[in-house]
Amino acid sequence: MRVLNDKEKVQYAMRDIAYRSRISAFLYLVIFGIVIGFTPFYADYKSFITVIGILLLTGSLMRGVSAWNYVKVFPKYPTLWMLVNGIGLLVQAGTWGVLSIMSIEYYGWQWTTMVICLSSAAFSAGAVITVSTSLPLIVMYLVCMFVPTIIVTVINGTDESLIAALLFTTYFVFLLSAAKRLNNEYWEALDNTLLLKQRARELELKNRELESFTYSVSHDLRAPLRSIDGFSKLILEDAWQKLDDIEREYLQRVRAAAQKMGVLIDDLLLLSDVSRAVYKPEYVDLSRMVANNLEKLRQTDPNREIEVEVQPDIKATGDQSLLDIAVSNLVANAWKYSSKKPHAKIRFAAREQNGQVVYYIKDNGEGFDTRYINKLFRPFQRLHTDDEFPGTGIGLATVQRVIDRYGGKIWANAKVGRGATFYFALTNHMH
Repeated sequence: MRVLNDKEKVQYAMRDIAYRSRISAFLYLVIFGIVIGFTPFYADYKSFITVIGILLLTGSLMRGVSAWNYVKVFPKYPTLWMLVNGIGLLVQAGTWGVLSIMSIEYYGWQWTTMVICLSSAAFSAGAVITVSTSLPLIVMYLVCMFVPTIIVTVINGTDESLIAALLFTTYFVFLLSAAKRLNNEYWEALDNTLLLKQRARELELKNRELESFTYSVSHDLRAPLRSIDGFSKLILEDAWQKLDDIEREYLQRVRAAAQKMGVLIDDLLLLSDVSRAVYKPEYVDLSRMVANNLEKLRQTDPNREIEVEVQPDIKATGDQSLLDIAVSNLVANAWKYSSKKPHAKIRFAAREQNGQVVYYIKDNGEGFDTRYINKLFRPFQRLHTDDEFPGTGIGLATVQRVIDRYGGKIWANAKVGRGATFYFALTNHMH
């Protein structure tokens, strides 16, 4: 498994900073606009506020432009991009730090200063989250934002200033601690996320290779199996009189095995096709679909006595062909396992459960032991022998794959000798 190097991880981290900075880069200008509009700063010190505004605009533009042009600039000039973004952030921090210092010098601990200091606290908390991917940058930011203010308040020497210095220092240390913790958590989460993505890609590739292999092998096996079955049939027909009973039985077994293998290959191809099929949603009448499948089964055994109940007008939104695959397998399953009952019953209906429509097919057939239900939807796993009920063990696995395509769920309930009920719910459904 390929492990991402530090350069690639830094690229992911810088991308996150870019996305987070697209809006936050300009919040300084918004708060600055509020400050000059609702405090006496601009009226009292126009030149100073103009310089502050130019510096904040410069920092915001550096961060904003670099954030919005990350995709174009970073791959070609990563060092330049990080430098521009970092300088822009530090210009904003240093400028706001100077604004905090001057507000203390000009206005003492009046409400104007409080607005600036509270804004500093809010900006710093947001910056810790936005730039937590780069610990050195966030440390420099916090130093530019708070250290000069702490020094000035200590030098001021008044009781109010010393209390403010203590508060600033405590908050500064807290943010440094939070930045370090967030930085560790970010890189750990990034490692885990990238590893999961990589494993998901590898798993998807392996699944595609496996499906391709299954399809190719199954497709290539069809021709030789048809030859085995066909030539065995010719031998039986042309040399019937010349063969003794044992030889005839052997050839009939060869034909039966070839035909069973053919059915198994068809089922495998169907299972593979379900995963590769293009999903085409439409309005589907499930009641009619179930009735049509039951009618086809009746034609294979017209003398069979069976009571069928299909709730009318059950509809869903889904792919017609995929749903038909699932429904035909479930109906065939109910038909087969109720075949030994003198008064067989099959029922299809729907009900609402926990705010979701649940469809179900119920029969009074052989049922199964629910202790082995975990095997039910696995390929080639069967709860009955071929002598009891012939089959390939792929039908229910195919059904589950169809339901999985919908993000739905399928489950079953049963009792040995008293039938089984198969339930399924679809994420995209309409009733």
